[in-house]
Amino acid sequence: MSDFEAQERQGEILALIRMMRYAGQTANGLDVPQATSLIEAAQAALFLVLAAEFPMLSAAHLNALISDTHGHC
Repeated sequence: MSDFEAQERQGEILALIRMMRYAGQTANGLDVPQATSLIEAAQAALFLVLAAEFPMLSAAHLNALISDTHGHC
């Protein structure tokens, strides 16, 4: 995998986590606890993938990456 492909993959994972975060907030606001729970599980799984993509970063740094939002996500 080239550096460009790796960076693109990492960017896509970050985008997915951000979208899931927004979806979780929306589901919570709509008071749909089952959806909120499933979305939180998906977020946790994606976070593990992200941690594997960035082994040099701490959990705090990864959370900072996720928290850097653009638009609604």
